[in-house]
Amino acid sequence: MAESNIPVLIVGAGPTGLTAAMELSRMGVDVRIVDRAAQPAPESRALAVQARTLELLGARGVGDTMLALGNRAHTAALYARGRKLAPIELHRMPSDVNFILMLAQSETERLLAEQLAEQGVKVERGIEVTSIAVDDPARVQVTLRTGEGTEETVTAAYVIAADGPHSTLRKSLGMDFPGRTLPLNYVLADLYIEADLPHDQVSIFLGSPGFVAVFPMGGGRFRLMATDPQHWTPERREPAIEDVQRLYDATVHIPARLHTMNWSSRFRINSRHMRTLRAGRVFFGGDAAHVHSPAGGQGMNLGIQDMVNLSWKLAMVLDGRAKPELLDTFSSERLPAIRTVVRFTEIGTRIFNSTNPIVHALRIRVAPRMLARDRVQDRAASMFGQLVADYRADALAENAGGIDGLRPGDRVPDIDPGTLDLNALTLFVGDGADDVADLAHGWAGVVAIRAGVSAAPGTWRLVRPDGYLAAAGRAGDGPVLAGWLHRWFVRSRA
Repeated sequence: MAESNIPVLIVGAGPTGLTAAMELSRMGVDVRIVDRAAQPAPESRALAVQARTLELLGARGVGDTMLALGNRAHTAALYARGRKLAPIELHRMPSDVNFILMLAQSETERLLAEQLAEQGVKVERGIEVTSIAVDDPARVQVTLRTGEGTEETVTAAYVIAADGPHSTLRKSLGMDFPGRTLPLNYVLADLYIEADLPHDQVSIFLGSPGFVAVFPMGGGRFRLMATDPQHWTPERREPAIEDVQRLYDATVHIPARLHTMNWSSRFRINSRHMRTLRAGRVFFGGDAAHVHSPAGGQGMNLGIQDMVNLSWKLAMVLDGRAKPELLDTFSSERLPAIRTVVRFTEIGTRIFNSTNPIVHALRIRVAPRMLARDRVQDRAASMFGQLVADYRADALAENAGGIDGLRPGDRVPDIDPGTLDLNALTLFVGDGADDVADLAHGWAGVVAIRAGVSAAPGTWRLVRPDGYLAAAGRAGDGPVLAGWLHRWFVRSRA
């Protein structure tokens, strides 16, 4: 049996695993990424790319191409009884990318894989994990098998499990995946619709037999999701075009001809997440760690953001710039964000799915009143864009100061991505805070200094590679910065 060593082995080459490989290799970490499937999946599956994901990928050289290929939805609108109830105004997102980008997951994966290949890493396909051993506290041993039956033992310093909802690694390590399966059946289809439907809007139609949601992909192509409480679509086969047309006609008041269906599926929703995202030297992300309703197009984005959070920490620990304790903050930071999305999507799904006539009547009356409030609109838009998550409550945000209402763990909204060092912490120092800049010079490799940029006079902000605030203060607050750095990082002896 062949043997090899690698700092990081990544299992799973969906958006989550590809993001981890892209980030780590960009920061100089040797990685291998393997996937059981012989070829990438051709179906679009996940569709929505949210604002926070676009901000992160834009800073990493992938976002502009995604924007050029995708279709932008600026609103999400609710309809019932033949009329529009209310819009959700996505342009209220506090971001330059204040919309939802509709882009097939297959395209997102292709772009991430191409960027990864430019960095010298190729996805190894047709390879499955047959066993994992975590007995040694200093390493992980994983046995891989190719489609031809050849086996290899890989010894890795760390392993990232991004191998989907039926994760072999999660099961092999006996990790819990608590949650529930929601009761209703759903139909999903990727097809063309000839109708007077907006091409820059997510349209959700509520009816007594359930709901139909259509997501514009551009060029007359749509993703359609519908409930099927009457079991109109036969369970013995994938829904046919006539089945989907029937579901559409039963709920949507806008006449349409559905045709040229690329694929369809039937599914039930699982709403689950792990209790911890770490098992020793194995980290979990994406669908391997959390699954939930596709309502709001949140899932793929969570997985990508999981890996952006983990990768900078892992890279800095591997090259000795950070203490191993930093890795504990991956799970403690990401789990609250995951719980919020799982809860939000489950509640939304239960409300929209109800076939109870009283609930249906309440939806029609309450939705317009709620969405007429600016505060509700602002919050709804930010939640869709995944801009509301913060890490304020985590240990990494303790004793780290703050400035002008911005606290450690907050997303920093006004940083020019071109000024952010994606391989280290970036210290933005305003005029008059020279004492803090002088202190930071002793942390070469850990802190990159940007003087006179993105910081008001007499203030400073330390920003993480993922765009969240690490620490902040004013001139004279150097001890705050020094104390925080000493807790989590390793000062160079050079």
